[in-house]
Order: sequence, then C-alpha cells, then structure tokens
Amino acid sequence: MAYNTKSIIKDVNGKPVPQYWNTETQRYEVIESENGMLRVIMVDSQGNEIQSQSLVDQISNKLDELIQVVSK
Repeated sequence: MAYNTKSIIKDVNGKPVPQYWNTETQRYEVIESENGMLRVIMVDSQGNEIQSQSLVDQISNKLDELIQVVSK
C-alpha cells in the first residue's frame, strides 16, 4: 500500500507525532529523539558520514578565498 492510504501516527491527544514513511515496512514510524533533539546524519553518495564541522570549515575557506579575490 502507498503512504497516502495509511493514517499517520497520533499521540494520546490526537495530535500528529514526528514520523516518516518506511518503504520497507509500508507504514509510518515514529522518529525518536535524543535529549529532546532530533538528529540528522548526512552521508555522501557512498554512505559515508559527512562531518558537519568539516563541511562548515570547507565553506568558510571558500568564502575567505572569494573575499580575497573580490577585494583585490
């Protein structure tokens, strides 16, 4: 069955909870958090985890290079 044929998960007060559609089980599943925060893990095309600080550092370095080029 498709996601649009199933009801979403609701809490005890009838309000929707954070969830996603699992294509393997064909049902909505609750997204659990850690210490009240949802966590996202970014991965590259090979499935390797992308370290967000490394990504921020790369962007920062490129911005610094751009500033140097523009200010000349």
